[in-house]
Amino acid sequence: MVYFFINLCLHLLVSVVLLLIILRFVANNQKQKTKKGIFFLLPAVLTVIFLFQVLSFTTPRIMDSVYVVKQSYQTVTGRVDEVKYMNHALKIKGETYYYNPFMLNPKVGDIYDVSYTPHAHYALTLVPSTVEKG
Repeated sequence: MVYFFINLCLHLLVSVVLLLIILRFVANNQKQKTKKGIFFLLPAVLTVIFLFQVLSFTTPRIMDSVYVVKQSYQTVTGRVDEVKYMNHALKIKGETYYYNPFMLNPKVGDIYDVSYTPHAHYALTLVPSTVEKG
């Protein structure tokens, strides 16, 4: 649970830093301090990156923080199809679940009971299972 909130804080920090950089470049554009033409368009490019960051990572984690505090999770049981690089996510039945990489080291083909949050698909518990359901 601590890892979830650390992850949430880091994504919030990235979003805030991107927003501050965008605002800085916009202020420079308004004051006509921009020397090169490419920097004039940089706020637009950074805004697209900011929106992707907020919509893909930050917002789902903020919405899931209520589920984490209440400890209300959804559960799925399945065989691991793929383990992502850096051991931070795994795929079960076509869905990607993110987890604390220091928690365990799953292998492809292992069967797990996964308790996860509904929006960010953050797995708070990964328990080895012997039987695959459904």
